[in-house]
Amino acid sequence: MKSILFLSIFLLFILLLIVVYYYPAPSRDFHKLYPFDDSISKSYKEFQERKTKEITIDNVKWTYYTGGKGSKTILFLHGMGGSYDIWWQQIQEFEKDHTVISYTLPEEINSLKKTAKGIKAILSQEKIDSFTAVGSSMGGYITQYLVQTIPNQIESVVFANTFPPNDIISKENEKTAKILPNLPEILIVKLGDQKLKKEIVPAANKSKLLDAFLPSIPFSKKQFINRYAVVVDTFNVNATDSIFKKIPKLIIESDNDPMVNRELRDAIKSLYPEASVFTFHNAGHFPYINEAEKYNRVLQDFLNGQ
Repeated sequence: MKSILFLSIFLLFILLLIVVYYYPAPSRDFHKLYPFDDSISKSYKEFQERKTKEITIDNVKWTYYTGGKGSKTILFLHGMGGSYDIWWQQIQEFEKDHTVISYTLPEEINSLKKTAKGIKAILSQEKIDSFTAVGSSMGGYITQYLVQTIPNQIESVVFANTFPPNDIISKENEKTAKILPNLPEILIVKLGDQKLKKEIVPAANKSKLLDAFLPSIPFSKKQFINRYAVVVDTFNVNATDSIFKKIPKLIIESDNDPMVNRELRDAIKSLYPEASVFTFHNAGHFPYINEAEKYNRVLQDFLNGQ
């Protein structure tokens, strides 16, 4: 009788472990997390109602947004934890006189080559021959890869809160990268929430907007693992070739970025010495969210050649 009881408890325990392991990350609503009914909340709600487009490349569906009717195009590239709508404050500003495109990197994509193939397909579908690329964090890394692979299509670039090709990130996260696939998705979310509360939001002057927006972005373990693979994917930079050097470049950084350390910030400035540099003070890793008005002015000045 006791053996049957122990067996039942053991099987129940195993079942609970399985349920926890496969329990998906909960979806969270920005408008329930953000405590204000202000212009920012209303502008994001309006943006959420806009239609997106889709394109399928190699059986993988990409979702993207395009708007505006300007003769010049800006492509916005989000970071590791982002999606197309993370740029809404920039899109609403720059679609007044530009065509703007922002995509969500599908969770199946795990390399720079696959990423670039999808981006090029979107540009082709939208009949875009040349563009300015504005990439933050992982998006800034992808932007550098695009400069190396399709330089003739790129008019100018912004490398924001990002890093050059390196082995620092992979070495620092070697153990975590091995453990990560074995962790339940819900635990990864909890660990991410802790990092958000302890490091990311405090670095952004405790921004209520950032604190509400980042948790509301759709998340999956597969997405996280594959995007990390993109971040540590490597490529060679031919920074001295005239075709690359002549492309106008702006490096945006924050002096207290908790996600990109000083060594990496210095490394990207050394790699592209011809680039202009703008440094945010105490703005954290996401100044385009929590310092959007100032960020937009910086972009506008760069685009205007100032």
